[in-house]
Amino acid sequence: MDNERENTFRNYGIEISIYKCLTEFRKPLINTIISSLNLPAGSTGLDAGCGIGSITASLARAIEEKGRVTGLDLSEDLIRYAKINHQQHNLKFTVGNINSMPFNDSTFDWIWSMDTVWPGLKGDGCPAEDPATILQEFYRVIKPGGAIYLLFWSSQKFLPGYPMLEARLNTTSSATAPFREEMNPLNHMMNGRCWLNNAGFQNIVTKTYTGDIIAPLTTNEQNALNVFFRMLWDDAESEADQEDWETFMDLCDRDSDKFILNNPHYYGFYTYTLFHGEK
Repeated sequence: MDNERENTFRNYGIEISIYKCLTEFRKPLINTIISSLNLPAGSTGLDAGCGIGSITASLARAIEEKGRVTGLDLSEDLIRYAKINHQQHNLKFTVGNINSMPFNDSTFDWIWSMDTVWPGLKGDGCPAEDPATILQEFYRVIKPGGAIYLLFWSSQKFLPGYPMLEARLNTTSSATAPFREEMNPLNHMMNGRCWLNNAGFQNIVTKTYTGDIIAPLTTNEQNALNVFFRMLWDDAESEADQEDWETFMDLCDRDSDKFILNNPHYYGFYTYTLFHGEK
């Protein structure tokens, strides 16, 4: 098994290492969210869009040994890695598409889906532009009385001391992707309450959680923030003016005197918004 794990990491090392870095960065906040849900011991759950399975494993620990969590992801590579690296007996991983899941009706007590149901164009890697079909599919596989937990990264403050620059960067299409201006506003992820209501869920609750980022930063925190800088703003150059772009590049350059993550007093935060409903 050690050789299999090593070969998998070597084959998919770049992608997997990024997943691991970002998961470790967010783990304190995500574990806080999981704890707040009070998932029933012994329940059956689905992690729809499980990635490398680290969060799935946390969900499985939360429901204790008599429960069972299934991790579902479209990527065969990620599922292969998850199977090798997370082998709790109450944990299962399977390849599948959230638009048409390989499960019978009323299979799960709850569904958790984090950063997966992002509406957008298929060409942008999104599962669908309109989330309605996905929510109907979630509703189908949840047992009567069961629950859904949709989570989305919803905001961040990463450039302390440069609020105007950060605000301007956040108006670019790079920062608002995969949502596009021409899309239906109701398909934006912050309308998750509407999605759940239209799918038939009841007792809808919304809550936003904050993750603090406080210096001194660990190496993993710096690496994760650099990944998020690229994810959010790497494609903003064509929409930003030259001075803004040069300032941003200096702030993100490890070799620059202005590298913002070297600030011994650095503070930033990010938020996850949870949409919860019951069938």
